[in-house]
Amino acid sequence: MSDTSYMDPPIEIAATGTRLKIIAARLRTGGMRPYEATDIIDFRSTDPLLVDIASVGVEALESCRDACMAGLSRPLIILDVANSGLNLSDAITLRRDRDIPLIKGRLNAMARRAARALEVKIRTETASDFGAETIALGRQTPALIFLGQSSPLFLSLQTALTARGISLTSALTWTATREYLTDRRFTAALLDMTPTDRDSRILDQFAPGDWLNGLPVVALIDGHAHQPGDVRSILSQCDDIIECQDSEPAFVDRIVDLSEKYLVAIPLQPSAATPAGAIDRITGLFSRRFLEAHLERQIAIADTRSEALSVMTLKLIGDQRADTDALASLARCAQDLMRETDCAAVVEPGTIAVSLPLTTYRGGVQLAKRIATTIAEDDRLAELVLNWRVVEKRAFHTSQTFLEAGLTGPFMRLEAA
Repeated sequence: MSDTSYMDPPIEIAATGTRLKIIAARLRTGGMRPYEATDIIDFRSTDPLLVDIASVGVEALESCRDACMAGLSRPLIILDVANSGLNLSDAITLRRDRDIPLIKGRLNAMARRAARALEVKIRTETASDFGAETIALGRQTPALIFLGQSSPLFLSLQTALTARGISLTSALTWTATREYLTDRRFTAALLDMTPTDRDSRILDQFAPGDWLNGLPVVALIDGHAHQPGDVRSILSQCDDIIECQDSEPAFVDRIVDLSEKYLVAIPLQPSAATPAGAIDRITGLFSRRFLEAHLERQIAIADTRSEALSVMTLKLIGDQRADTDALASLARCAQDLMRETDCAAVVEPGTIAVSLPLTTYRGGVQLAKRIATTIAEDDRLAELVLNWRVVEKRAFHTSQTFLEAGLTGPFMRLEAA
């Protein structure tokens, strides 16, 4: 079998001696392509940078600190096996060498957070173009959902977080989780992965994109415990990891900080305060004009960052195209399954188009199938019959041609029977 490691994402290592070899070997195991840093680190590079505190000089650490204060643009990982207590903003901190293979997944999570922040920014800009000064967030304080059966952490965490003004709701099953996500809007999910609460059903079924609709996931672990392979696979999909073996105030403070950060990173949603030209009043989704204007910004970001962007189109069939109640029902169903970074709009009678940042054609198809499954399982939606189509952005697309490509061409048939 040919060696395809050259296709792995690169990462620069600031380390020396034996530590350099150990770190490089573990990075290769985790699917990364490491290379040694030069004497003078270039913080303008776009490749991730791993800094090993145990083997680099004070000068390198001071350079990292100064770069963070100046607004570091490249992903930074701090390997602090001596637990010196160094915490730099916007950096991933690892305490053990055995966590090095998780870096690839943690970097993917960092990329998702960056994309989410950009979506917040450009959606605000698009709304401003339509005359909106602000669109109020659905809630003013963080609300978390806790995933873990009979966890000894839950009650103490709930008490501590409630005192800080943060609500914590426990979901004991995946069915309860989906119901909560349908009825309420949460800021993030806490996933208890401590040894006392490991549930084999979580290990077998956990997939944030399918179950949590893009909700940020914070894993709670015992840092002193060995993490088996299936747990490490789950941790690689989480947005943040918090170690709970330390004193409670320390990790509660970390949960509070992350909750507040995620709260302000929720993209603006259509509301009663949205200007008339930006919203479809029947469904509460955005209008076609808004989506076309927003796609221009999304395409520019996708081109600059070489990221995927897709449009999913859902079209009611026959007489249902003129049925506003059917369209409103479809809109509610789709909204419950979409991420907050997805932007849905009514673009034609009986037709909804959704822009999907950081989503390939395959990801868009998965979302369309989840909507179909939900419709099929809900007796109230049993009469809905619709087609779907997914288009992934190509280099030649403009906002108009991209959206038009989602509206023309062959559609797939979805029937709730």
